[in-house]
Amino acid sequence: MDRKSAFEKAFLERVGTAPSKNVPLSALSNFGIGGPADLFFEALDEEELARAVSVAFAEKFPFYVIGGGYNLLFDDAGYRGLIIRNRLEGIRREGSCLNVLSGTSLSRVLSTAVAEGLTGLEFLAGIPGTVGGAIYGNAGAYGWSIGDFVRWATILWPDGERKTVTRENLAFGYRDSVLKKKPGIVLKAALLCTPGDKAESETRIKEILGRRWAKHPPHGTACAGSYFKNSCSATGARIAAGQLLDQAGARGLSVGDAAVSDVHCNFLVNKGNARAADVLALAAELKDLVERKFGLRLEEEVIYLRADASMI
Repeated sequence: MDRKSAFEKAFLERVGTAPSKNVPLSALSNFGIGGPADLFFEALDEEELARAVSVAFAEKFPFYVIGGGYNLLFDDAGYRGLIIRNRLEGIRREGSCLNVLSGTSLSRVLSTAVAEGLTGLEFLAGIPGTVGGAIYGNAGAYGWSIGDFVRWATILWPDGERKTVTRENLAFGYRDSVLKKKPGIVLKAALLCTPGDKAESETRIKEILGRRWAKHPPHGTACAGSYFKNSCSATGARIAAGQLLDQAGARGLSVGDAAVSDVHCNFLVNKGNARAADVLALAAELKDLVERKFGLRLEEEVIYLRADASMI
């Protein structure tokens, strides 16, 4: 029995459901790019997710956990291991906190907050993805990040340990958290809000969405969101990556079907049949352009998941 077959057998025995085979990752990515994953499993509750991770860790089988498929670029070769999709969804109010399962979409979190008369999370308007992914990358906009509102989070470590930690333990930074250095999976979190006026929240959300849609590619565009992080100047101030790219001459550039968006230079779009190799080549060209013009080296915000990567 080969390694993959042995793992499938162990997975079925311990999880109770067999993983799917040869699932196209392009269908799981907003970029619409990616070859087949050897194995794929959707975890619908905390125990399923924990068992799936546990068996992969115990068998030393490569695995990676994804959420909504945003902010990800999958390899053209697919993935030589197990992709686990986190589908843990649910929200419960506890005082001024929303206790949220990590596979819940940010749009659902925001709509629940508004319905409950809780304010503070309006900046999430229009940001795609799930709570788990947002905490992992400390997603944010307009001066706010989700880490500013996390009170605690329960983390599943690959060895099976589950631990509830405070915001301070997550070491949030600009588009960063401790989870980028020590691989762990967010299971649930409490977001601390402020009681407020529902009408005011709705007005604020409309303003944010108006600003967002005015400078972002149209809804439904095949892309992964902002491709590069905003850069840091010598004074420590953040400089918009899109501005640097525009001034460096990025507008209109393309490699194959991967192209710089006509609307915003920090969005790389799939015009139809782009490959990951096209996106990576275009990104490298853009980084060189900005470095030659400004002496700054852009850093990717989008995660490129190689075929041989693993969370172990």
